[in-house]
Amino acid sequence: MTQNELDNRLIGINIAYYRKLKKYTQMQLAQKTNISLSYMAKIESGLVTGCVSLPVLYKISKILEVSLDKLVNKN
Repeated sequence: MTQNELDNRLIGINIAYYRKLKKYTQMQLAQKTNISLSYMAKIESGLVTGCVSLPVLYKISKILEVSLDKLVNKN
């Protein structure tokens, strides 16, 4: 696995964790973020080709009420 793939996987795990804390479904978060459900599923599973864009990560962090730092943090 490349470093980028590992980073995407970690970001996906973090997003899923905070989404579940807020009791949102993937569909609800996708709608609030204005992205497709399939793209949200790819983000959470770490299967995004390339990197998730900063504007999308920023929207997700605002909706989940967590800092962007917490979504991309490895700890």
